[in-house]
Amino acid sequence: MKSNRIVEKGERRLTIVSFVVTIVFILLGLLPLLWLLLTSIMDSKSIESTTPKFIPKIPVSISITLDYSGQGEQEMGFYEKDAMKATWFPWMAHIRDNIGEIRITGIKDGIELYRSLTTSAEFYVGQPIIVPTQTFSDKIMKARLPRIKEKHLSSFSWYGQGKSIADSHAEYKLSNEPLSRDLQSFFDEKQLLDGKIVELKQSHNWLRLFDSFRSLNLLASEVAGSLGFYQYFLNSFIICAVVIAWQLSFGALSSYALSQLITNKKIKLVLLMYFLATIMIPGVSVLIPQYLLMQKLGLVDHLWAVILPHFAWGFIIFLFKGFFDQLPKELLQAARVDGASELRTFLRIVIPMSIPVFTIVAVLTFIPVWNDFLWPYVVTKSPHNWTYTVAMNDMQNGLNPRPNWISASGVISMLPLLLVFMGTQGAVEKGLNFSGVKG
Repeated sequence: MKSNRIVEKGERRLTIVSFVVTIVFILLGLLPLLWLLLTSIMDSKSIESTTPKFIPKIPVSISITLDYSGQGEQEMGFYEKDAMKATWFPWMAHIRDNIGEIRITGIKDGIELYRSLTTSAEFYVGQPIIVPTQTFSDKIMKARLPRIKEKHLSSFSWYGQGKSIADSHAEYKLSNEPLSRDLQSFFDEKQLLDGKIVELKQSHNWLRLFDSFRSLNLLASEVAGSLGFYQYFLNSFIICAVVIAWQLSFGALSSYALSQLITNKKIKLVLLMYFLATIMIPGVSVLIPQYLLMQKLGLVDHLWAVILPHFAWGFIIFLFKGFFDQLPKELLQAARVDGASELRTFLRIVIPMSIPVFTIVAVLTFIPVWNDFLWPYVVTKSPHNWTYTVAMNDMQNGLNPRPNWISASGVISMLPLLLVFMGTQGAVEKGLNFSGVKG
C-alpha cells in the first residue's frame, strides 16, 4: 500500500545528504579511538614509521635450546646467568625488531636442566637498567642478574639432574628466518654463551600483542604497591565513587529544599545567584587557596584532599532544581496531607520519580572527576596516592616512554567512560529531555 504523504521537492536528496554527513561525523569521531586502540598493541617501529601502519604485526616468539653436554657440573646460578645472556643481549641488539618473547631451554646429556621465559612486557620495562647500552659481556650480566631476579623481569625454572627428561631422539633445527639468522650471527660473533646452540625456532604469538598493558603494571610495581599501575586506577575510582555519592545525596537534598521548601522568592533568588557565582569562578583562581586550606587541615598527599573540593558544585544544584520544579506539586502536597515527613516524601516519592536526573548527575560528575588532572597533580606527592591522570603524565615524562604504553594507558582510562555512558545512555537522554534550569 502506497503512502499518501506528499514528498516535497528535494526532500529525498536532503535525507541522503543528512545520512552521509552523519556517517562521516561518526567515522571521524571513531578514528582517534581506533588509532589509540591499534597503537596500544603495535610495536614502536610500526608506530614511528614514516609510512603509516594500520595493522599490528604479530610479535615473534624465539625458542633457543642450549646444550651443555660434555661440560663439568655447575650450580644453578651458572645456568641462570647463561640463560639471561642468551635472552637480554641479543634482544637488546635487535631491539627494533618485533620480538614478543624469548624462551631458553638448557639440556645436558639428554636431560632438561632449566627453562626460562622473558616477555616483551618485562624486557622493555627492564631494558634501561639491565642493558642500557650496546656493550655486552659476561661481567655485565653477572652484575645485572640480581636486579633481574629482584624485579622478576625473567622467569627461570630449574629442574636439575633428573627432574625433567628431554627427548634424546629429538631432531634440533636452526630456523632460516631472517631474524633467526641475525640472532645466530650475533651469537657466533660475540661468543658469550657457555652452552652450544642446537636449536633456534621462530614462531608468532598473538598474545604478546597485549604486553603493553602488562608493562603498565610492571612500571609502577615498585612505587605504587602490589597493584602496580592499577593502584592509580583504584584511586580514581574511589574518588569518583565518594564524590558521586555525595553529590547525589546532599546535592539532591539541598536542591529539593531550594525548589519545594523555600517559598520566599527573594531568599530563593539570593541563593540561586550564589550558586551561579560559584559556577562563574574559574577553578584555577582558587587553586592556591584550596591548597593552603588542605595544608592547614593536614590533608595534603591524601585522597581526601582530592575529594573535598568536589563536594559543592553549583551546576548540580541548578540541574536538580530544574527537574524538581517540574514535579507535580499536588502529589507532594497529598503526601504531606497524609502525614509523611519531608524526608519520607523525598525518599519515597521524589527519588523514584527522579531516576533520570540522578543518572545524568552521576554521569556528569563522573566524567570531570575521572579526567581531573591539575588539582590531583598539585595536592598529591607520593605515587601511592596518584590518580590515573597523574600517573599517565608521570609515565609520559619518564626516561623511557614507549608510544604503545601511552596508548595502552589511554585505552584503560577511556574504558570506564565508555562503559558508564553505554550503560546509562537511555536514562541520560531522558534526563536531558525533562531537566531544565528555571529561576
